[in-house]
Amino acid sequence: MYKSIALLPLLTSSATAQTPGCHPQWRSGTSYTGGSLVSTTIYTTTTNSDGDEVTTSEKKNFECQTANEAHCPQYDPAVPAQQAGAWTDEGVCTGTAPPPVTSAPTTSPTHPIWSGAGCPEEWVEGAEYDNGELALVDGIVYRCSEEQFVNGWCGNGGYKPGDSQHWETAWTLLGGCEGTIAPTGSPTWDLPSGLGCPEPFDEDASYEEGDKVELQGVVLQCKSWPNSAWCGRTGYEPLGPNSDSAWTKLGTCTGTMAPTGSPTFDVLEDQSGCPEAFDDSVEYEGGDRVSVAIDADRSLVYVCAASPNDGYCNQYEPGHWSNLGWTVTGYCEGTIAPTGSPVFDPARDQFGCPEAFDEDAEYEASDKVSTPVTADISLVWQCSSDVHEASYCNQQVPGNEFKQGWKLLGHCTGTVAPTASPAFDALTEVGDGCPDVYDEDATYEPSDTVAVFIPDDLNGARAVVYQCKSDVHMAQYCNAGVNFAPGTDNSAMGWSVIGSCDGTIAPTAAPIAFSGPCQWLNGTNTVDIDAWDTADLATYEKGTRVRKGGDVYKCKGYPFYLWCRNPAYEPGNANGIWADAWTAAGECAAV
Repeated sequence: MYKSIALLPLLTSSATAQTPGCHPQWRSGTSYTGGSLVSTTIYTTTTNSDGDEVTTSEKKNFECQTANEAHCPQYDPAVPAQQAGAWTDEGVCTGTAPPPVTSAPTTSPTHPIWSGAGCPEEWVEGAEYDNGELALVDGIVYRCSEEQFVNGWCGNGGYKPGDSQHWETAWTLLGGCEGTIAPTGSPTWDLPSGLGCPEPFDEDASYEEGDKVELQGVVLQCKSWPNSAWCGRTGYEPLGPNSDSAWTKLGTCTGTMAPTGSPTFDVLEDQSGCPEAFDDSVEYEGGDRVSVAIDADRSLVYVCAASPNDGYCNQYEPGHWSNLGWTVTGYCEGTIAPTGSPVFDPARDQFGCPEAFDEDAEYEASDKVSTPVTADISLVWQCSSDVHEASYCNQQVPGNEFKQGWKLLGHCTGTVAPTASPAFDALTEVGDGCPDVYDEDATYEPSDTVAVFIPDDLNGARAVVYQCKSDVHMAQYCNAGVNFAPGTDNSAMGWSVIGSCDGTIAPTAAPIAFSGPCQWLNGTNTVDIDAWDTADLATYEKGTRVRKGGDVYKCKGYPFYLWCRNPAYEPGNANGIWADAWTAAGECAAV
């Protein structure tokens, strides 16, 4: 058996409708769109009765499917899988199809002549168009949108009048036109006249509240804040479509404004001399006073606002349109006469000065220092009692611009007089002697007591007795360091004053350890009860029994047994919270 290949073009077929002729051959990469017509040769291979393969061919027309036109340049209609994805079989063809008939070009649509007189200037891409401005495209008149901000699109090529997808968003078609628009006369204004003209408007200048400009013979004034923010913005030019949002028309003018006389200050108080001139390199604080020259002889006086607004004094100059930071208090001439020594409120006299501030020293909450003002007088500062804020006392000097760490208490002269020993009349004496002295390196538990000794020239060594709070959460502050030690500003977080004491507590007899048997019957088994021990905490669970002396305690069920493993819940403790984890379960008789 052998194979033979025969090319049998099908010239006629009663079963296949033929088109008048074949369209141009499909070529890969050609730009095809929906409805494009092409032809290609289709080869079909079959096996005859002798077992030989026979290949036949036929030329067919195909039409590009609109829904899949993106594939037509790449999908070959001769390949069945690709043909189905982009082409529609139009049947067998012969010869050459005549070129498609094209209709004669149509003339541009005509529009009625618009109601205006003449044609405006041609539309220019990239130009700036005002609200309502006219433009011409192909003899048709269009008007730029009068809606605020939309006019910004009128010069955009994507909004070309009559010739872009979105042109109707920015433009309105008015109609055809003939001739040109006659020049318009100068606008007339129903405004007061006879004013002198200020400087002409300059689109590159910056304007503030009250500034006056001239444009087309009209005097305009920049409005007050917040509208003044628009006076220098594009789109808000005087006499423009948005002018009224930023400018007030005052009247018409001719010539120039007559020179004004020197300013008068009838409504401002004379400050009796000028403080130092404002200097934008200086750091200012609340209450600082500066002067700003008006002419060769006189200045305005401004005072910096109090905290927290004093921060603006270093951001904005006096007289800034925002009115932030500085307030005008009057006017001045010359310089301020030397002032006498400062006068201090006697109510804030601290009666003696603490040690002078030393930037190399380490300060803690509530520490007091002094800083000199004159040879005899100093200011008294106290480090904040807040433990977090107090950390700034070792980073910032008293009176720092950030007002961190230090608080001004008042003034002082001389040195702090020695204070008398404290009296303890208001405290109840606790016990016979004092407990152990507080030790910042020790670990304290709820209800522990400590003594803080204070010199007492009259009575010898006396101390205040503090007790660590019973609340397990508050008791954590008893071990929070020196900033929470008894007697400090933050001691109340963990410690309570319970009285005073003299001397030391007499030694107590050593406790007698329980040595007798302590057991309980678990069903039929006798189980020994061990003493509660921190070393065994991890083993305690629901039902565990322990003893403290002769008392027996039973660990509660879930979730309370988790606290049985916490030493703060030691059974029988005076703080009482042990009952959240343990249940009293009887006694063991001592032997």
